[in-house]
Parts: sequence; C-alpha cells; structure tokens
Amino acid sequence: IMAYKLVKGVYSVRCRHPGCPFHVQIKIDSNLMGMTQADVELEAHKLAKDMAFTQHDAVYGVKHPLEDPDIHRVGGTFRRIGAVG
Repeated sequence: IMAYKLVKGVYSVRCRHPGCPFHVQIKIDSNLMGMTQADVELEAHKLAKDMAFTQHDAVYGVKHPLEDPDIHRVGGTFRRIGAVG
C-alpha cells in the first residue's frame, strides 16, 4: 500500500461574511501524510481553516467571526511515499 504526502500546499481562504475583505493564501508547511490523496486533502483543509481563523480573528474578530469560509487548494502536489504496512 502506498501513502501520500502534500508537497508545497497553498490554500486560498475567503470569509463569506457580507462585505468582509478577508481573503488570504495559507501555506501548509506541515508534513501531512495519509493513505489516500483525499485523506491528505482533508487534513490540509482543516489546517488551513484553523490558520485562517487565527488570522481573521486577529484583524476582524471584534466585528465578526470567520463565516462559512471558502477554502480551496491553489498550489501544491501530492507525492507518493514508500510502501506502508
């Protein structure tokens, strides 16, 4: 069984609160690995969301929380890594 890891992942995160200008690109430097590309994508998505919440709250936290964030990968690839199991 082969596993996958995310290499140079970059995610775009945008707040959907009406009129909110928050739109950032989050670089994932963590060594994320999983049994499938979908597993890795899910973990990266969660990490990008958590990092965006922190950044959003630092600037707009008193006005509104990060609302229904639009998150998608704009950079990076999945690389197969050695046999597992």
